[in-house]
Amino acid sequence: MTSTTTRTRFTSLLIATTIATYVLIVLGTAVSTTGSADTCATWPSCSTEWAIGPITSDGLLFWGHRAVALVTGLLLAGAAYTASKIDLDRATRAGLAFACVLFPVQVGVGAALVVRESALVGAAHLLLAMVIFGGLLVALVRTLEIHSESTAGTPASTVDARSIEPAPDDSSDPDPVAATDGGGENASSSGRLAELRKTVGAYVTLTKPKLMWLLCLVALAGMGLATLTGATLEPAVVAATLLGGVLAIGASGTFNHVHERDRDRKMQRTSDRPLVHDRVPVANAICFGVVLTVTSALVMLVWVNLLATLLTLAAIGYYVVLYTVLLKPNTAWNTVLGGGAGALPALIGWVAVTGSVDLPALVLAAVIFLWTPAHFYSLAIAYREDYAKGGFPMFPVVAGDLVARRHIMLYLGATLLAVSLLGWIAGLGWLYALTSIALGTVFLRSVVRQYHDPTKEVALRSFYVSNYYLGAILIAIIVETLLLA
Repeated sequence: MTSTTTRTRFTSLLIATTIATYVLIVLGTAVSTTGSADTCATWPSCSTEWAIGPITSDGLLFWGHRAVALVTGLLLAGAAYTASKIDLDRATRAGLAFACVLFPVQVGVGAALVVRESALVGAAHLLLAMVIFGGLLVALVRTLEIHSESTAGTPASTVDARSIEPAPDDSSDPDPVAATDGGGENASSSGRLAELRKTVGAYVTLTKPKLMWLLCLVALAGMGLATLTGATLEPAVVAATLLGGVLAIGASGTFNHVHERDRDRKMQRTSDRPLVHDRVPVANAICFGVVLTVTSALVMLVWVNLLATLLTLAAIGYYVVLYTVLLKPNTAWNTVLGGGAGALPALIGWVAVTGSVDLPALVLAAVIFLWTPAHFYSLAIAYREDYAKGGFPMFPVVAGDLVARRHIMLYLGATLLAVSLLGWIAGLGWLYALTSIALGTVFLRSVVRQYHDPTKEVALRSFYVSNYYLGAILIAIIVETLLLA
């Protein structure tokens, strides 16, 4: 077997082991939250006869967890054996060795938890699994980087900034209505209607409506989690919270358009925005943003509560002042530090129902915060030269694609662990676990593919997959807490 073949096999084994470890963590939390562990009080079998017994949903989950543990152990052993046949860098070897040493300890703690249930032992069991996953992830990232460095010539994602030309200025094009033949009354009426549609469309674009669905899901998931405390979810409060949130998102997007209009002219991706072509006067846009802000605050104050109102205003200020004005143009850490703006709707949703902040809401907010760089860096890689042209020091612009992918992988790993922790703390069940496993695996595989095929198209695919991942996780929370509870 050649060294190249062995390295390829090692990489495949490491990917499979990392995914299997994540599946093991999620199933383990589901065993804990669903009470499936009560079906078995001995280890490694559930009886002296080594009989599995009647298959129930709880039994299937419990034995599935044990089966995945066995498969994970075999994969880890295979990866370790293959690693002994090739030269590895220190980081890869250390991460893999860390996992190999801790895995038997993890199995022993799991056995102790079965024999004698304890909250402290359960927490240690979960923590050890997360540490093992972290070690494997570090080894995987370094392995993929070495593979990428060894196969790279000119990076496929690199584009000469001089070749990027701004999109044509629509405002200089002839008005399609004026260019048509029709000086009569019908043509005039049709022209006014078309102009009205364009104006309304421009104002809608200012609000960044594509962001609304996901952030509303975050708030709704926060409200769903809050019902697990026994709090009542009132339809009027739900409607007011979502309406206030939509208005707040619209205000934030509008002020962002106003502040970045000059930079938007330099970027191909944003060169068709309304303020770039003066479809909306700047003064009108500012007034529009103020009206949206005030209306949002009034809706939240009248129909929700004071704390939710303050958090909503804080979210607007965070995105507009801290992120748009201070962070985005000045530091490569803008996405990481600005992630709090997207995380606040999780707290707003919880507070709308309970009137206070508690641990599940904070963990959900942490999920969004950690997910943000894993999500956005793929877009920034795809449009790296465009962001550079606009003068934004996005992380891939400053550090390069390879380092940015490392951060995507690490933040993705942290996101996956935070999602598992949320399921454990909130007591979420089957649907949440299966969604976490399926979409988490797809998300991880999409990022791994960037190392093998570092093109703009693959980076954009990861960006879209990250949206689907978070959306599915949030929907699973909503369904479990509001429909299946």
